[in-house]
Amino acid sequence: MDDLLGARDLDGAREALAATDASDRRFDVLRIKLALYDGSMPPGAAMQELIKIMRRDEDFPGARELYQEASNSAYTAGQSNVAHSHPPPPVRRNPDDEG
Repeated sequence: MDDLLGARDLDGAREALAATDASDRRFDVLRIKLALYDGSMPPGAAMQELIKIMRRDEDFPGARELYQEASNSAYTAGQSNVAHSHPPPPVRRNPDDEG
């Protein structure tokens, strides 16, 4: 599916993603990428969704790369904000806070 998106075959990627289980989190980045590429999700919203993913798993495949791509798109479109220039670190729980 990523190859289809890389080739900008949005219809092919949409069909392939439609055949997956919507609750399967492995495809979240690809769903965001498709929405970013087809214009149904603005770069800022894509960045926010990717931040949520990276907070759960900082090494989620493709998330950081797509975040940078969305950030560049936002900057180019004049929608960038310094607060969004780098993804935040993952949320780490302090063992002392658990009770």
